[in-house]
Amino acid sequence: MKYSIRTALLIALASCFPAQAANYAWPENYEGVMLQGFYWDSYTDTNWSVLTSQADELSQYFSLIWVPNSGYSGGSRNMGYAPQYWFTNHNSSFGTEARLLAMIEAYKERGTGIIADVVVNHRAGRTNWTDFPVETWNGRTWSIGPEGICSTDEVAGQAGQAKPTGAPDTGEDFNGARDLDHTNANVQDNVKNYTLCLLEKYGYAGFRYDMVKGYAGRYTKLYNEYSKPRFSVGEYWDGSYDAVAAWIESTGRQSAAFDFPCKYAINDAFASGDMSKLVWKANGTTDQPAGMIHFGYAQYSVTFIDNHDTYRDSNKFTGNVVAANAFILCSPGTPCIFLPHWKEHKDELKALIDARNAAGVHNMSAVRVLKATRDCYMAEVTGSKGTLAVKIGPAMDSPSGYSAADIRATGTDYCVWVKNGGGTGGEIIGGTSAPARLYMLGNLSTGAWLTDSGVTLSKNGDIFSAKNVSVTKAADSEYGYISFVTSLGADWDAVNSADRYGASTKDEVLAAGKSARLVRFAAGVDASAANSWAVAPGTYDFTVNFSNMTVTATAAGEGGGDTPTPSVDMPERLYILGHLDKGAWLTDTGVEMVREGNTFVADNVSFEAAPESTVGYFAFVSSLGADWDAVNSHDRFGASVSDAPVTVGTPTDMRAFRAGVDASSAYSWAIAPGTYAVTADFATMKVTVKKWSGVTDAEITDNAPAVYYNMQGMRVENPEHGIYIRVAGSKVSKVLIP
Repeated sequence: MKYSIRTALLIALASCFPAQAANYAWPENYEGVMLQGFYWDSYTDTNWSVLTSQADELSQYFSLIWVPNSGYSGGSRNMGYAPQYWFTNHNSSFGTEARLLAMIEAYKERGTGIIADVVVNHRAGRTNWTDFPVETWNGRTWSIGPEGICSTDEVAGQAGQAKPTGAPDTGEDFNGARDLDHTNANVQDNVKNYTLCLLEKYGYAGFRYDMVKGYAGRYTKLYNEYSKPRFSVGEYWDGSYDAVAAWIESTGRQSAAFDFPCKYAINDAFASGDMSKLVWKANGTTDQPAGMIHFGYAQYSVTFIDNHDTYRDSNKFTGNVVAANAFILCSPGTPCIFLPHWKEHKDELKALIDARNAAGVHNMSAVRVLKATRDCYMAEVTGSKGTLAVKIGPAMDSPSGYSAADIRATGTDYCVWVKNGGGTGGEIIGGTSAPARLYMLGNLSTGAWLTDSGVTLSKNGDIFSAKNVSVTKAADSEYGYISFVTSLGADWDAVNSADRYGASTKDEVLAAGKSARLVRFAAGVDASAANSWAVAPGTYDFTVNFSNMTVTATAAGEGGGDTPTPSVDMPERLYILGHLDKGAWLTDTGVEMVREGNTFVADNVSFEAAPESTVGYFAFVSSLGADWDAVNSHDRFGASVSDAPVTVGTPTDMRAFRAGVDASSAYSWAIAPGTYAVTADFATMKVTVKKWSGVTDAEITDNAPAVYYNMQGMRVENPEHGIYIRVAGSKVSKVLIP
């Protein structure tokens, strides 16, 4: 019996996972809010550079931003809905490919994902109706010819054009470009890999599928199961609950859908002045919010008031924009705010998003409708951090059990109350929670807990820092105490009206050279409920890192590194820099590692010797950049002592060097030239390198010796404890080595 090791491993690895497909639609209990970051013809207002310049502000309120199709579609003013290029040319009417990548990375660094507008129902030719470009990506050439165009497409009757020979359309016809035949295996292969390219090459977080009525829903399932986006939402433009639900089911629940039934209910309610139309009688008896956001489909609902299309036709919402947004922001589902609404009503929408976040309302939150009359819709929503009550309509009414002190957002015909939403404890929020300003209060040389004169920290991206801060001894204690606030004021009421950041436990000791977990205490918290850190008297440099929610104190001027609490300080991304075969210490082209739980791994990494040396050197960084200043503005991880040698197969200590460290103060490891598999384990703060012997296409026969592979498909010479794939002769099995 003969077959390849790669084939054997694919069979064995497949058997290790349950048969039920994973969900690539939308996460459960998702608390994020989405922004449609464009409108029709917004070429100047929302080009990639403009959106990049707004990253600090938008990332504080939006976890996802949907942008126009970025593939080249011809012309200088083109919204991208008749795309020509998929894999290569992403120089669009909104900016160059370089600026697109810079924008996506800028938001990724701040914890916000960019959603691609994916147009695969149809495609446009370059110079005629059918000459789609031939493109090369990932070592393959991609093309679609006339056999991939539906035979029912209108090009069939056009003189001088190629005749389409594909199957009839599986959905509605689109006259603006060529309808693709999604039953065709080559079309499927192209689309599957196009969506994968958007994730891997361009860095998108997920997809908004355009005009999904144009092809059967089972193909969206096929594409998502191949590329595995975390977020997928389809534009199934239909006001019928049953029709949208049927499409979601046709995808195998592998995609969410824009909640057009909810949008039309909102239109109707505000146009008629009847707030009872915001309610759906679920199961014919139970009052629930209208649209898809009640029993069964809330997880798969992306709610909205308007989009680029409805805003310019008869479906445009013409009522109270803020009150309508209050309805979707105070309901389950994932709200998608339309950019013109954000620009016109930014302050009010910020307050509503803050209220949603304070209660932890998510896409599957339970709703109890309290009142549904012509002049009042009132409901209570249960979130992960508390409860939220919302009133929509002109009635002067308030929910039982809530007081004026609980009001978080209010305006014409809407009011929102929050209870237990950050007022009784803290929450750990990474990435998107970096505030605009940060101050340190406490037992400082400037005075003990002066609310109007704290130490101002300098901001660099998600990193705040302050140097030479003197902490003094508090009365009746061996420590001084500190915490961070986002606003100064004349008194504690003023300070506590904005977010605070403190310790996870009361008076937690923050030792020099160590890191501690940073916890957010939302606006409105009582001062006594926000925990402080205890710090030994002395002068320190402080770093507050919002990308991993940690605070670090080092003796002033020392810089250097520390061994952080395992797992707590794990970065979002990790890259290898050093004497690599792709160049020595290039700050913008390191080897990106793959995150797996508490570890980062990289296979097939080739190290070279440094000039005039028999060994090379390497370290880890959490961000790439154009120069060392950019790299060192983020955390680095390296050796415990300068040029510590790495012994192949033996775990070696790993040390953290905090943002702002000088490159010469961050230590590297020494390594013999060769090709290795590298693992950075943040649970143990160890780095391990092993000789790389990867999966090959070599054949195995009945008498071949036993070899072992880990669950990532990497060959392991001396397997230790864990689960492995064992290939012995022609027998492939999964084994547990204790």
